[in-house]
Amino acid sequence: MNSIKMIHTIARYYSTHDRMTGLFSKITYSMIKSCKNTILNLKFTRKGEVPKKGAPQDDAVLWDSENYPPNELIPVM
Repeated sequence: MNSIKMIHTIARYYSTHDRMTGLFSKITYSMIKSCKNTILNLKFTRKGEVPKKGAPQDDAVLWDSENYPPNELIPVM
């Protein structure tokens, strides 16, 4: 967050609210995508399989605490 604050303070291009909103959107999307991929890889690793590139991700399954115990997910993320 400090780096983003410095970008907003110093960079002329990012000193507007519209540009900062776009930057935050890109960062947030990247974080979500990374977390979903981590969970998907954890799922296949636990089953001994290899994830296929572009494999469909079922978001509803992510909240199943039996398949994805929080004590395993939190350290990975």
